[in-house]
Amino acid sequence: MGSRPKNSSSLRLRRSRRNSSNEKRPKNGVDNNSTNAAGNDNSISISEKLEALKQLLPVNNDELKADQLFEETAGYIVLLRTQIFVLQKLLDFCDDASGQSQHINAV
Repeated sequence: MGSRPKNSSSLRLRRSRRNSSNEKRPKNGVDNNSTNAAGNDNSISISEKLEALKQLLPVNNDELKADQLFEETAGYIVLLRTQIFVLQKLLDFCDDASGQSQHINAV
């Protein structure tokens, strides 16, 4: 009824536009074959990326598999977000406390 296009040519045109735009760029959005201005190859292997991710984590375990590494990374991100939240609340509390003490001293 109302969910189908009125003619099939518009449907074909939409499909061809969608398909042509997908062919221009890789699925992950990263062009691994790019070169910089000097002509050097910028591609980095997955193992190098995983190794760089391992170095960002405070856990010093070289035997982590990729799935374990992603779980550790997710847990570390949650920990960092929690720390940021707590520090923001602490700052808010300190700002409120200093504002109240200034108000009391003014009276």
